[in-house]
Amino acid sequence: MLDIGGSHGYYSVVLCRRHDGLRAVVLDLPEAVQHAAPLLAAEGMGDRVVHRAGNALTDELGDEAYDLVIVSQLVHHFNEQQNRELAARVARALRPGGIHAIIDAFRPASPKDAGQVGALLEFYFALTSQSGTSTPQEMAAWQRDAGMRPRRPLRFRTAPGVGAQIAAKPA
Repeated sequence: MLDIGGSHGYYSVVLCRRHDGLRAVVLDLPEAVQHAAPLLAAEGMGDRVVHRAGNALTDELGDEAYDLVIVSQLVHHFNEQQNRELAARVARALRPGGIHAIIDAFRPASPKDAGQVGALLEFYFALTSQSGTSTPQEMAAWQRDAGMRPRRPLRFRTAPGVGAQIAAKPA
């Protein structure tokens, strides 16, 4: 599996502990890897979860190298074109039948449905990265245009406004 922007690697650690044969590469910026490496080392999973310093926007992800690619809490920092390009590189990196999961805050389809949390997130991301949240439909369009088959979004009950947009690469 490839965990893009996974920093500390905890998502990868949990998934690898649940699935015996799974191995993970956590791709993040060099500064993030430098600070997160001790956290990951403390988990004692160094034989199955490793860091790779790089940039999600520019690094080559490989060809049919992974069964699962997770992009968690990252796409809100990128603009529409960057997210489309990332989805295309993820699709190339997936083996046939592989899964692409985008985990992030979902922007409601209508501004009147955003509520206080949605409005604050949009404001915060606009200030910090000149980008913002996307609707599940927009995320699914990135995946579809990259040749994947999107599924219905999953909405997390424990984190209102956050969910996963999942797609599969055709087998």
